[in-house]
Amino acid sequence: MESSKESGGFFSKLGGNFLTGLLLLLPLGLTLWILSILLDLMGIYAQPLVEAGVRLLHGSMGQPEPSLESGLWRQVVILVSAILSAIFLTIVGFLSKRLFGRILHNAFASLLSRVPGLSGLYGSIKQMVDALTGQNKQTFRRVVLVEFPRPGCWTIGFVTNEQPEAFSEAIGRQVVNVFVPNAPAPTAGFILQVEPSQIRETKLGVSQAIGLLVSFGAIMPKQDDKA
Repeated sequence: MESSKESGGFFSKLGGNFLTGLLLLLPLGLTLWILSILLDLMGIYAQPLVEAGVRLLHGSMGQPEPSLESGLWRQVVILVSAILSAIFLTIVGFLSKRLFGRILHNAFASLLSRVPGLSGLYGSIKQMVDALTGQNKQTFRRVVLVEFPRPGCWTIGFVTNEQPEAFSEAIGRQVVNVFVPNAPAPTAGFILQVEPSQIRETKLGVSQAIGLLVSFGAIMPKQDDKA
């Protein structure tokens, strides 16, 4: 009986250590996995150029063309493509802060606004990005709490429109538009039409609320550090 208890205690401790190690390394593993996906996405447009450069280099050296579909060379192509894309984005960001870059950006935005179908999509995405980065404080006006998905459960929401007349007329009473984001991806969510009396105000800033969502609610900001 005692040996059975000792065996059970040993396996219990072993399982506990396994779970502890799993939970300890899980954030690192997920971070590396997401990083690999981002590297692949960032370099997807530069990969054909890098592959052509590798083939040209081997051809000039009289060596057989390497396989770029798998193995070490595939990883090299992805990494170099991601680095080139990061450099390109850095240059774009640097130029966007200068007069020349702003002129090009405005010209590109004006061109897209004239393309049917793309104008609305580009404008919506730009407003969302500006709101999430704090560049457009008019999109997310304030952070509130609303009862969702059922009474008694409160969730974070962003007031996006104080007077949506079309919805107020259809419902028959005054409502406001509240965007309820998903966690940990606040770019997706639900748009609710809520009566002002059913909204609870908070002292959180938009960036604080987004940080709270991204962290699964683990990082609770201080109210005196409103952003």
